[in-house]
Amino acid sequence: MEIINYLKRKDGRLEAIIAFVLNQEKYPFYRKQSEEYVGKADYQSLIRSIVGQQLSTTAASTIYQRLLNIMPGKIISPEHVINFSWEELKSCGLSTSKAKYILNISEMVTEGRFDFKALHNMSEEDARIKLQELKGVGAWTADMFLIFQLGKNDIFPIGDAGIKSAIKKMYNLENKTSDEILISIAEKWRPYRSVACKFLWKALDNKYFEQ
Repeated sequence: MEIINYLKRKDGRLEAIIAFVLNQEKYPFYRKQSEEYVGKADYQSLIRSIVGQQLSTTAASTIYQRLLNIMPGKIISPEHVINFSWEELKSCGLSTSKAKYILNISEMVTEGRFDFKALHNMSEEDARIKLQELKGVGAWTADMFLIFQLGKNDIFPIGDAGIKSAIKKMYNLENKTSDEILISIAEKWRPYRSVACKFLWKALDNKYFEQ
């Protein structure tokens, strides 16, 4: 609760959102990964983020499920993916570029040219740089991995449309509000900006801003 209390003290508007979300959610989604979980599903998490680039949550989930359905045992792994052509991957609803990115990453992993485990021992910035060396991995995708797989507590994903929308609604800001202003608002949440963003995502999921 120390992190939550810190965020409440720093931002009264966020405090209201935290109270709302904790009344809706029954699990500690805001916590860092346990040591037992770290390193698991890294590949799957990155592929899912690539699938979800510039798509709604619903559309991304549908395409990812189709991808799972064509995999042996419905398990998406680099070893399984490399047995498909990019055209076959595209048939699941992926764009041509995304299908090629996913195939390329899968080949790099199976050939030992990319090691997910190494990311867990890197600094935040080094991990970000390493991830963005992969074709198809930009700032948003790297941020999602840093937050949800590496468990970094102080990432602010300014490229995320949901986070932008939530902050603008929190502070009654105009849609044309610049990224610089949003970044400055999030400064008060340091060193727990990732945690604050998790609450904002949950607030959006639970229709907080539609009340």
